[in-house]
Amino acid sequence: MTRPTASTFPRFSYLAPVLHRFPPTPDKADATFIKSEKQTFAKLKTESAPGQRTVLMTEHTLIFVLKGVKLLHLPDSTIKASPGEVILLRKGIYVMAEYIKDGLDFEAVILFLPGNLLRSMALQHPHQPQQREDPCLVFPSTTLIDSFKDSFRSYFNSPIPHLESLLPLKQQEILYLLQSGNQGDRVRSFIHSAVSAEPTDIDFIVNSYLLQPVTIEELADLANCSLAKFKRDFQRRYQCSPRAYINKQRLAHARMLLHNTTQQISEISLNCGFESASYFISLFKKEFGHTPAAARARIAI
Repeated sequence: MTRPTASTFPRFSYLAPVLHRFPPTPDKADATFIKSEKQTFAKLKTESAPGQRTVLMTEHTLIFVLKGVKLLHLPDSTIKASPGEVILLRKGIYVMAEYIKDGLDFEAVILFLPGNLLRSMALQHPHQPQQREDPCLVFPSTTLIDSFKDSFRSYFNSPIPHLESLLPLKQQEILYLLQSGNQGDRVRSFIHSAVSAEPTDIDFIVNSYLLQPVTIEELADLANCSLAKFKRDFQRRYQCSPRAYINKQRLAHARMLLHNTTQQISEISLNCGFESASYFISLFKKEFGHTPAAARARIAI
């Protein structure tokens, strides 16, 4: 994973951004998903045209790129996803996915890892030291992992008997393989930190509407609790007020858009859930020590 610099982030037009949830709710006839009545297990992602989209990860996600290249932009880093690498993304983070011309045609197998499975894995190694809680983990594949992904790719070609019994076993298999290699300690630390940060209902509500101009009262209503209880529960979990947390997350996303897009500052303000550009500019300067315009000028230099 590389830290962002002026050359790390590409300059491209990013118009009419829409926040996508990933995985989306699959259509019953969509053969690019492997799913049961209760769970979405995997997605075969293909792309043949350059473009970009901003997504909220709603599941812990494992990515194997089979061919092509795409860039995953996080607020403070850029990941080049290409064959030969394994990528783990934590539930609840925002990612700007960019498909680039030189990386087409793109194909990847994506597995979704439920929280109960990660908790079960974490219990098998209860004394793992806690490291820095990176929202993303990238490391080289191995021969055994390559064999797994090639075998799993074939599951998209024909119906799978005993799906609900087989797929949880395949999820366990890949997690054991990931932990058996040279990156085992990093994988176990990722699992522990993901479990410790497993979202509750209040997390899901806040992250789902983070970039929408909703009020704290509306969030409390969506969480089916009183405003007082929502604020109290939120303070207990995050040690700060809902407004402080939401503004911090929105500003982080705004900074990513400043680095990666040609949007006007007023557009960024609106697309990050701020109803007033002047309020956004004021908060941005307070958080980062300079205005959005100054931040963009530094990137240009």
